[in-house]
Amino acid sequence: MPIEHNIMPNDLIVLYIERTSEPVQVAYVVPAGKQFVLTAWTLTNEVGQPVTARLRRNKIRVAFNKIWEPVRAHNHLIFPTGITFGPEEEIEIEGSVNLGQHYLYGYEVDEE
Repeated sequence: MPIEHNIMPNDLIVLYIERTSEPVQVAYVVPAGKQFVLTAWTLTNEVGQPVTARLRRNKIRVAFNKIWEPVRAHNHLIFPTGITFGPEEEIEIEGSVNLGQHYLYGYEVDEE
């Protein structure tokens, strides 16, 4: 049976990450005692080149996002059931260096 959470507007989190020159970049570290549930991911591109990115949890790829056509400035993915990151886990972005800006949408809940 799924666990239900009463999510309030103050619980919602939007993380903004701009890619650096590192091939793998830590976007966020979940606080101790919390779980982060990722519900959506927007990849944007202002430089007009194809951009590829992978989202990782514990060094394992859990999602893939790509802007195939340079004229398309963004790609938005929704995760209806969410991708959960546990306490003190790192959310990492792997991909094109110095290309792309990322918006990660989700919420935190207390660890169960």
